[in-house]
Amino acid sequence: MSRIVAGLSKQDMIATKDDIVRLVVERGFLPFFRGEIADFSLEEVTPAELWFPDDELNGMGVWDYKSDIILDADCAYGKFYRNKACFVSMEWFPDLVNYRRSRHHPSADDQAILATLREHRSLLSHELKRLCGYVPVRKPRVTNPLERAFMHDVRPVVPAGTRTRQSFDAAITRLQMAGYVVSAAFEYRHDKRGRRYGWGVARYCTPEDFFGAERMLTDRTPAESRDRLLCHLSLLLPHATSAQIERIIE
Repeated sequence: MSRIVAGLSKQDMIATKDDIVRLVVERGFLPFFRGEIADFSLEEVTPAELWFPDDELNGMGVWDYKSDIILDADCAYGKFYRNKACFVSMEWFPDLVNYRRSRHHPSADDQAILATLREHRSLLSHELKRLCGYVPVRKPRVTNPLERAFMHDVRPVVPAGTRTRQSFDAAITRLQMAGYVVSAAFEYRHDKRGRRYGWGVARYCTPEDFFGAERMLTDRTPAESRDRLLCHLSLLLPHATSAQIERIIE
């Protein structure tokens, strides 16, 4: 079992990617953003220069380290904590998945996304959206000037039930929260000088495809996995209420 270090403090302020890896390994759970529990997140121990690096100097910050941390810390990354991003080490992730999957069952639309992901093993978010029909088909360009003049104020009507980018975002979040999908990496565009720019594009896959099916197995029941997680998080966060601890797991 990892050494329990209760509550993050100023002594845990990070300076490098390796500092984040250490926190993930030691703590097991590290949310990316601050939340209802104080001294629990990466944001709270990240200095401003790493949270908002200087783009003009091609600065590297915590946003740029995510792919490396996933590999170096041997952890899962995704929206696992109240629909927000969180690192969970492999010491605890199989139990989290074991419990979550016993409680949350994908809808028909969610199952279609999951089946597509399993078929291709891993996909970038825009690839998965396109294959599952969440990217609207572009309408033919109107070339008639008179027709354009009468159409410029007309907004397209979105029929009820139409798959949208927003509904995809909700579905992929549900699948992550339920333990069926993880972010395997974040891929960037590069300029002519080889410098990457813009936001990283998430590459999704299942935990079984990323870690291997055998590593995701546990001989504990979902209830036993829940108790194990509760025990660890209660030691990790003695200042949190029982309800707050339970919301991490649920």
